[in-house]
Amino acid sequence: MALSRGQRRHLISAYATISNLLTQMEEAASEGRSPTGVGAPLTPLDPDEAEEICGPVRELRDRLRERAHALAPEELAEFEREQSERNTYIWLSNLLGKVREAADGLTPRRMHSYGSSWNDDDEQAAAELHAELLDMIREARRALDGKM
Repeated sequence: MALSRGQRRHLISAYATISNLLTQMEEAASEGRSPTGVGAPLTPLDPDEAEEICGPVRELRDRLRERAHALAPEELAEFEREQSERNTYIWLSNLLGKVREAADGLTPRRMHSYGSSWNDDDEQAAAELHAELLDMIREARRALDGKM
């Protein structure tokens, strides 16, 4: 069975998606980790129950990888090849930017917009917390910039 370039890439995309979803399922079932990455933890399942649900999907993923290896070996190798350390730093930089955005949501001005029952002490406490968070973010940024 010969696949076109587009079909091979689509096969790898399906494999990547299913692999990622299986990881989320396994983490939800065994660790209670929410697939959203935020919010309250889930209740982990008994290992036998988790395996009963995740086992068939793991087999599906493994079977799909076998077919991808047979039908799109170059695309699979490219997908599985580790990216450079520089790309890791770039991703960490992007994520640190998101951390900064989340921390900036805690400025006194923004906090005040969520309720008007603020006094001067509350505003001062929020400003101090925000400043402390920014110091930590700057420390992480310095470490990251020293690597890039």
